[in-house]
Amino acid sequence: MRTCVVIENNQLLGHTLGTCTIQSLLGRGGMGAVFLAQQSRPRRTVAVKVLLPGLILEKRVRAEFLARFRREADAIAALDHINIMPIYEYGEEDELAYLVMPNVTGGTLREAMEKRRRFPLSETVPIIEQAAAALDYAHAQGIIHRDLKPGNILFHADGRLVLADFGLAKILNETSEADHEITSGFTSAGAIIGTPEYFSPEQSTGNPVDKRTDVYSLGIVLYQMLGGRVPFTGPTAVSIAVKHSIEEPAPLSELNADISHSIEAVVMKALAKKPSQRYNSAGELARALRAATPPNVFSSQTPQIAHEVRPEPTTPMVLASNDTILEVPAISSHEAPTMSMRTVAPRTPPLWEKSFSPAPAHVSPQDAKRGGCQPLWMMLLGGTLAMLLIIGGAATYLHFLSGNSAVQTSTLSGTITPTSQAGQQLPTALLPVGELLYGVHLPACDAQQTLWSKSTNAMVSCGTSATELFNTSSSYLAGTFLDKFPNGYGIPDDYVLEVQVSEGSNSQGGFGVFFRNQPGLIHQGTFSFLVFPRGRWETSVYNDHTGKRTLLFGDQVTTPLDGLITIDIVVHGSRFTFYLNGHKQGEASSSFYPSGTIGLAADTGADVFFRNLAIYALPK
Repeated sequence: MRTCVVIENNQLLGHTLGTCTIQSLLGRGGMGAVFLAQQSRPRRTVAVKVLLPGLILEKRVRAEFLARFRREADAIAALDHINIMPIYEYGEEDELAYLVMPNVTGGTLREAMEKRRRFPLSETVPIIEQAAAALDYAHAQGIIHRDLKPGNILFHADGRLVLADFGLAKILNETSEADHEITSGFTSAGAIIGTPEYFSPEQSTGNPVDKRTDVYSLGIVLYQMLGGRVPFTGPTAVSIAVKHSIEEPAPLSELNADISHSIEAVVMKALAKKPSQRYNSAGELARALRAATPPNVFSSQTPQIAHEVRPEPTTPMVLASNDTILEVPAISSHEAPTMSMRTVAPRTPPLWEKSFSPAPAHVSPQDAKRGGCQPLWMMLLGGTLAMLLIIGGAATYLHFLSGNSAVQTSTLSGTITPTSQAGQQLPTALLPVGELLYGVHLPACDAQQTLWSKSTNAMVSCGTSATELFNTSSSYLAGTFLDKFPNGYGIPDDYVLEVQVSEGSNSQGGFGVFFRNQPGLIHQGTFSFLVFPRGRWETSVYNDHTGKRTLLFGDQVTTPLDGLITIDIVVHGSRFTFYLNGHKQGEASSSFYPSGTIGLAADTGADVFFRNLAIYALPK
């Protein structure tokens, strides 16, 4: 019992575990205690979770626990997802097993629930989606959580969610007699593996479990967030476990009159007694929840889904109150794309967009030095072009009044004929890809220019070897957008996008790609992947109603970038993987926009040249 006394009396304070010096006690649970500590390599403040195998009196079982800890810590540390608490370091010292993690300062969902009984759907849905993304990732690695509860759902200061305490998770294909002995050892010492209020029926009865046990526990969390309490309580863990197995939860609508029958049906399916009657995955539950939620619930909400699967950067990125990002390059707002002047009238700025004078057209340094009056022929040409634009805009306006339908963006169906610019051979793809769906040597400058649109602040110039994209604004991202394929099909939901880009000699802004951009004259919802001149990349999501940006993740580029740069993005369901010159930079996950168009992006101050755009099917 020496270990228990050490924890109770804070005698670890000032002691060193691995590279960490213990500073203060943050909290205590049935399996151990969490301390605030200072790590020496690298120097940073961390949280250290100390487990308590010393509570197991039988020496052989204690040794088996430590062996099990080593195996499972390897698996847990390999989990690499932005919504899963990363493990910086782990080890054991004098019968103390410990895990070193980030010190997350935004509190837990349990603490938030103590302050307010119920949560609105606008807050509940993003939390469930982030937790589901983490669980689906872990399940794909063969790991289940087994102890999902509000106390293990933590928030960063910027609101991003992380799941903690995978320490009790087990590899699905690893069961042995030793497991039973270790579990029995813990139980005999008075500790329970898991929390009865969030147990699945199969956990309660000791039956085999799979990923659907986490779906059930997530359903309990969802029930509690909307209803204000857990469905089952009791004086003992056994009595609660029995209720999970044989009793039906009270209808959620009785606890919260604002809950619709469709929402209640989603929750009750997650809480089905038989695993086969539940959702097959946590992500399936999250998608059903969002589908059952009225769209107006999110009308004024900023996207909260921010899932990424790279370790956190050493320097924290803090969202300031005005939504600028501290310690990273400034990034402009995303202006809604408008249709090209060849096909659609100019866009009327939405009410939320701040007024500013149009930036001047792209002028070369030589032209800027000339100054003075313009020649008469240029003035006449300019007047003629202006008149043509006015006439074209009026004609397009009348065309749209007659009932022209919106651009199709539905999921790809049928066969797509690969297209590429005549006489040009696209470079070999740097990644494994499927069939070529669309290819063009000069984006927005080929024979199907009418397939492309651009934002009002985008100047597109067609050269012989590249398409120049220049941002004329000092406030908004510029872009040119591929709205559909030549055969009329919309952009597919899943694909591999590859494009080459180089910077102009005077370029001073970021550049990259828009994907799953939401179409329309006043819409600005999109995902973006941008590379900045100082060697940093960022991926963000923009709210379709407000244009407000939420940073998903940013980090330093891991490969030298000189001359021609190849950008690859693999878009697969809610998961996006980013590459530069064939080197993986990171992954992000978000289900906020399931489909949309693609585009090429230039931040303020950017003058860049794109070529060899290709869209491939995912590899089989």
